[in-house]
Amino acid sequence: MVIPSRICCLIFGIICCVTSCKPRKQHTVTRSFYYWKTVYRPTNYELNTLRQLQVRKIYLRLFDVDFDENLKHSIPIAPVRIQGTDTGFEYVPVIFITQKALIALNDTSVLTLAQNICGSAGQLCSQAGIVPHELQIDCDWTAGTKNKYFTLLKVLREQPFMKNKTLSCTIRMNQVKYQKYNGIPPADRGLLMVYGMGNLKTPGARNSILDPADAEDYLKYLRHYPIPADIAFPLFEWCVLFRDQQFRGILHDVTTSEVKESCLFRQKENNLYACLQDTTWHGYKLRANDIVRLEAPSYNDILATAKYSSQQINNTDVNVILFACDSITLKKYSSNEIETIYNSLH
Repeated sequence: MVIPSRICCLIFGIICCVTSCKPRKQHTVTRSFYYWKTVYRPTNYELNTLRQLQVRKIYLRLFDVDFDENLKHSIPIAPVRIQGTDTGFEYVPVIFITQKALIALNDTSVLTLAQNICGSAGQLCSQAGIVPHELQIDCDWTAGTKNKYFTLLKVLREQPFMKNKTLSCTIRMNQVKYQKYNGIPPADRGLLMVYGMGNLKTPGARNSILDPADAEDYLKYLRHYPIPADIAFPLFEWCVLFRDQQFRGILHDVTTSEVKESCLFRQKENNLYACLQDTTWHGYKLRANDIVRLEAPSYNDILATAKYSSQQINNTDVNVILFACDSITLKKYSSNEIETIYNSLH
């Protein structure tokens, strides 16, 4: 039987409509925040804000792992001082591992480092009364260090401390886009950090923290990532110093408002401010004509990126983590704005 062409067109149209109208996957969102300071002592304002937002998890940096030049091996350093915890939150210990620490690893030292990491984490958690269900490793591995890093993750999972615990690790945007090149870490979950796509050290006015168009180019590869993905968005800002078109560092503990309001700087264009004289300011030695680039993601950019991210995440349960918990950062956003960011991931 020959089907009339107009009926064929109608059937094809219906198929296309059904396919395009397929509802996106719904997510169960766990509201979370990073806490990234050397002392865990949240203010009443911070705690009240977290409670108001119904935040359930705090991802707490416990210590770094770096290569010790004197000892000639990688060790835990700079442990956090925890001055009280709140039973209303689940705490996830986070360990940051430097590239230098990875490069120094070898077959004989990886077990020792894994034991030291778990031993230090266990001691700090026990002292603070934290019973963790997850350990997160934060490391910006490369194609050259991935084998060492992945071996370390495997050995970590075998440690007694990790029994009945989830092992998660952070993932940078380029590691999602170039999965074959960077490899897939042997972890239970990955935490995609949706920021830092631009080149921080390149002079100019471009925001290196978050650009929605750039983010979408990376995020579209997330739907093919083979392990469950959590996701983190930036609330933070920073001021980047350039001298003679060369990157000189980040001005830590300096806000964009302080630069804008200071008579020491003159706005050149958009987010670029020129220092007017040689001076010492906030402990930094500045020279005339130094350029400070102010970087801060807008609420609209974060929300647009969060909405797009929700379409790419395959797993139904997702931890949505905002970086980071401190009063200066939290006061930049209304509670309604932060609520909307969380809700956009459902």
